[in-house]
Amino acid sequence: MIYLGIDGGGSGCRAVLADASGQVLARGEGGPANIASDYTTAAARLKALALEVIGDHPVAQVRAVLGVAGANLSGAGGRLAAELPFRAKVVQDIATSLRGALGEGDGIVAAIGTGSVFARQLHGEVKAIGGWGFRLGDEASGAWMGRLMLNRITRMLDGYTPLTPLAETVLADLGGGPGLVAFTLNKTPGDHARLVYKMAAALDDPLTQEVMAETQAELRRAIGLLQCDPPLPVVWQGGLGPTLALPDWPRAEPLGTAVDGALAMAMDETIWAE
Repeated sequence: MIYLGIDGGGSGCRAVLADASGQVLARGEGGPANIASDYTTAAARLKALALEVIGDHPVAQVRAVLGVAGANLSGAGGRLAAELPFRAKVVQDIATSLRGALGEGDGIVAAIGTGSVFARQLHGEVKAIGGWGFRLGDEASGAWMGRLMLNRITRMLDGYTPLTPLAETVLADLGGGPGLVAFTLNKTPGDHARLVYKMAAALDDPLTQEVMAETQAELRRAIGLLQCDPPLPVVWQGGLGPTLALPDWPRAEPLGTAVDGALAMAMDETIWAE
């Protein structure tokens, strides 16, 4: 038997293939995959990445776990698993993040990238919050921060506060107010998340500071809802997690990545007995 773990997110996908001893046979990376917002594209990318990493190995011997953004809400997880040419389970990406970061230990994971989701593992019990997607939530995520920045720029255009240098730069890049509206209508969550790079280059700008203050407030609400007494350590994961980490609670380094967690779950024989 060979085992495949895939971490599929809104910014990109990572995969690892290992034999029964845990020796890594192959690794690969692919483009963004969110089966809730764009099932067809995401499914095609995940299948292509899986087959690339499997290579010449017989697919009949593969047991795979895919932690995929959107799997928990869209109802598409089971559909994707059924379409793959090997035995697979598709789970919410926070499940693989938890397994990779904490193993079987207690703690909280703040997984923040294009989207966001927060989860606590305590005495084997898991509680997850967030992960509702770009249109309804994903607070404190890159996409949410980018959208919030654009919202604040519209208020500046309306005269609530003066335009800042960062706001003027963004407007010039997008083509003014009409271009800003077109961006929000036509661009993906990943496109919104990439606007964060503009804030990173203008940390002293009042617009950046306002967005960061609201982001930190959302993080405190989410993690505060999951915290215990005494406080659990927080593992900050994802492309933005370590950058946004707050000093409010004890911090722990992850034992591994989300793709490590997916592989560990794939190698756990108990899930195949379900």
